[in-house]
Amino acid sequence: MNITVKFFSSLMEYLPRSVEGNAMAVQVDPGTSPRQILARYRVPDEEVRTVMRNGVFLPEEDRDQPLEEGDVLTVWPSIQGG
Repeated sequence: MNITVKFFSSLMEYLPRSVEGNAMAVQVDPGTSPRQILARYRVPDEEVRTVMRNGVFLPEEDRDQPLEEGDVLTVWPSIQGG
């Protein structure tokens, strides 16, 4: 199954080096969840603020729901500052 994953800002460091920009096409097994995608790329939970599936916000409790063919998973980091 094919999906698109987009990481923004500081989360782009978790993308494979071969990826240009912030988006990549990813082939995953049916039933794969957003949380599994984040684990696959070793993105620490504490660095994730916002996760969206096809432009719709996914609350923490919905991040274990399976993705579907063609979904776009978009992830933003926690805001840090000083």
